[in-house]
Amino acid sequence: MKKVTLKVITVLALSVLTANTFAAVGGKEAKHDVKVSINAHSLVGISSSKPLELKPEAPVVAGDGLNFNTESATNNTIWLNYSSIVEKSANSISVSMDGDELPEGVTIEVVAGSDAGKGMGTVGQSSKEAVVLNLKAQTLISEIKNCYTGKGDGAGHQLTYSLKMKPSTENYKALTSGSFNTTILYTITEN
Repeated sequence: MKKVTLKVITVLALSVLTANTFAAVGGKEAKHDVKVSINAHSLVGISSSKPLELKPEAPVVAGDGLNFNTESATNNTIWLNYSSIVEKSANSISVSMDGDELPEGVTIEVVAGSDAGKGMGTVGQSSKEAVVLNLKAQTLISEIKNCYTGKGDGAGHQLTYSLKMKPSTENYKALTSGSFNTTILYTITEN
């Protein structure tokens, strides 16, 4: 009886070993599941961290006023870059000014140009109109879907900043000399 029991145990053990070996080696087909995940994301950046300086041109002839329509009162060296994968709708980028330390009647305007075409996907549409910056967030780029613009200078949307003053006696009276600092904030959000 002992020999028969030992033979049965040996046969069972060999059967299990053979089955496991066969499963590991495979047959005519083998398969397994793969999960692919693409994360939704929204990133916005600018091509430079250097501060801009905007200033009107001082008069050179007695009797003239400050000139806000000069090269020194505009700047177009900054580019807006972004990446986006949306879940359902679209993203937009808004712009605001963090702090309002400008002299009375003096404003900063920004215009975003068309996308430079250095990325891929459905990049957003710029308003192409000047946005007068203030503490309230205002849409600058809309309808951003799955895309990226490329990074750095020459990619994304070129930003043009202009220093303006509403012409009035009261605004001119309120001007003072000095430096006035503010921060421009860009925010990307899903609509």
